[in-house]
Amino acid sequence: MKVVLSGNWPSALTAGILILSRSRSFGIPLGVEVVGDPKDLPPVMGPAVVHSHVLSSCGVGRDLGQGGLVVVPGRPTESVLMCLQSDGFGEWFSVDSSGTGCHPATQAFVRLVRDQRPTARHASALLRRLFRWLGVPAEPALLDLLFTAPAPALTRISLALRAGQAMTGEKGGILTQSMRSGGVECDLIQQSRPAGQAVLNAWVEGELEGVLSCLSVSGRLAVVDWLEAMMALSLGDSQRDLALVGALAELFGNLILLPPGCMMPPTDSAADAVANGLVRVLGARGGEPDASKSLLDIYRFLGGKLVPYATYPYRLNDAPPPEGRADRWKWFVENVMAGSGKVDDLWASVMNPAN
Repeated sequence: MKVVLSGNWPSALTAGILILSRSRSFGIPLGVEVVGDPKDLPPVMGPAVVHSHVLSSCGVGRDLGQGGLVVVPGRPTESVLMCLQSDGFGEWFSVDSSGTGCHPATQAFVRLVRDQRPTARHASALLRRLFRWLGVPAEPALLDLLFTAPAPALTRISLALRAGQAMTGEKGGILTQSMRSGGVECDLIQQSRPAGQAVLNAWVEGELEGVLSCLSVSGRLAVVDWLEAMMALSLGDSQRDLALVGALAELFGNLILLPPGCMMPPTDSAADAVANGLVRVLGARGGEPDASKSLLDIYRFLGGKLVPYATYPYRLNDAPPPEGRADRWKWFVENVMAGSGKVDDLWASVMNPAN
């Protein structure tokens, strides 16, 4: 018996791999062919991290013992593409892997660390101490995750903590242990994207006193010290570091709503695995960087063949690959899932052709 498949590469190769795997499991001598020329295989380049049981079961980016986590390496100069939703059906976003940052707040932090002025060095030292206490190493990739991930602020904090623990092996303190009371409302810093200059102006005018009163004495002194340094820096270059002030104010504005001493909300399993996988992809410089090539290699390893033409193939999805790495990754995982969804019907039609 033989099955001939046609359609776009992710759908056809995935269906071919799963059909071949099923036939081997049942001891059925079934041949599978995919219509296409390997020279037309569209590249889907890493680095990328996604949680997909189908891709992992097909051998793409699989790390034994990590379940459905898919980690595809790539060039260190390329940003890491990530998706927090299972099977890559959610929004894709980028985090930095070269040390400069993708988010404006991360870029502002990198500039602050490299600034040799005494005020800037003092401000960056305060921030690094804060990140160490939280258990989030002050690495651009982790800060991009903290600021960029398409999730609520508290979820982003939880994910950054998870990634930081995976990177250092250490747990940070309880984020709210320096807070005396929660529930203080401040519309300005609880906005989704508060303006950094507005935050500094509100502090100068005393409008953040209710927020600062939630902190312990040591916590208040550290925050006020940092705000003073950032205000002094803003007088020389009013726009340079304001993205960082606004991004941190948004996170802090959500933290003060939590009761004192409480833990951060848990994340779902897919997002947690992706946060853990970020650390793995940052150190993964070997391996196949093209997810399409990995899929083709597994298909051929299982005995699948490629043919230039077939009269009556079983047609799968035909959506063409888009341009752009993020759009192509989304197209890739969606068509992998579409191909896997056709396997049961395809298997039934092969095993029971009369029906």
